[in-house]
Amino acid sequence: MLQKRAKSFTDRVLRDISNAFPSPEPEKHRYIVENDKYSFYLYDSRPDAKKAGEWTKTPIAKFSYLDHDHVWQVSWMPPQGRWQKYGRYFDIDTATIVIKGDPAGCFMGQISPLSYLNKKDEGQLTG
Repeated sequence: MLQKRAKSFTDRVLRDISNAFPSPEPEKHRYIVENDKYSFYLYDSRPDAKKAGEWTKTPIAKFSYLDHDHVWQVSWMPPQGRWQKYGRYFDIDTATIVIKGDPAGCFMGQISPLSYLNKKDEGQLTG
């Protein structure tokens, strides 16, 4: 019974995160949600410029449910490459809203691994 409940929980969380981050242009830009035993991961995926037919995956956020506190721990990946704790939220919806808003620029902003995309976009606008 516990395995069935755990699978249901996992399926629901994967669905909720996927629905919160739909792929803007499936041919050029996708969001991927994966999970392991302890956490759920959100990745930005784009076609690899060097390898035709392959896609790159850049980590955006990590969601970990802390059972003893009944909260979601959200982490972000700085350029140094180690997950850093960002905040705790009572539900997955609030956590996804914070990531979408990105008030500190950690997930998709200036200090995120995706910051190079903003620089490319600025270059296209000015150059």
